[in-house]
Amino acid sequence: MSRPEVRVIVIYEDRAHDSFLRKLVKKLRLEPVRFEKCGDSTGVLRRLGREVDALRSEKHQRNLGLVACIDADEKGLRGRTMELTQRIESDARDGGRTEAERIALVVPALEIESWYVHLCFPSARPVDEGRDYKPSAEWRQLAKDLGAASRRAIDGWQPAPDPSDLPSMAAARVELARVA
Repeated sequence: MSRPEVRVIVIYEDRAHDSFLRKLVKKLRLEPVRFEKCGDSTGVLRRLGREVDALRSEKHQRNLGLVACIDADEKGLRGRTMELTQRIESDARDGGRTEAERIALVVPALEIESWYVHLCFPSARPVDEGRDYKPSAEWRQLAKDLGAASRRAIDGWQPAPDPSDLPSMAAARVELARVA
């Protein structure tokens, strides 16, 4: 039996997120409604409550979901996830996220560049989620052609949990299952 088409709104920080998420949404066979670049983590946090309210106002559309992607930065995976959860509780009219809601909080740690390096350069494993990979030779190579880099990264994204997953990737898989 095939699943009904799941449509998603995706909010995110920047170009690296955009390229990765567009290909991931396609790989997960989700139908994008729209992608909204928010510029940085502050932009995602500001927009989150409004998007949750908009999603809830369309509750008759059970196949509609929201994916919010924001780097953990110095807050770490747990800290940033708590911040997102608290932001929904404080900014959305009807309070916090429920288990039944198709709202996924995707938090790459330290930043999404860690995921790109992990997925595109198996020889660089284990990737340290506390390290800034932006100045690394691997990321500089990938950044030259972000489209090709995101295709390589998504090719490396396994449909099921993988023992080599970074903790933030494993958490993202659980979150994305809420939407799919």
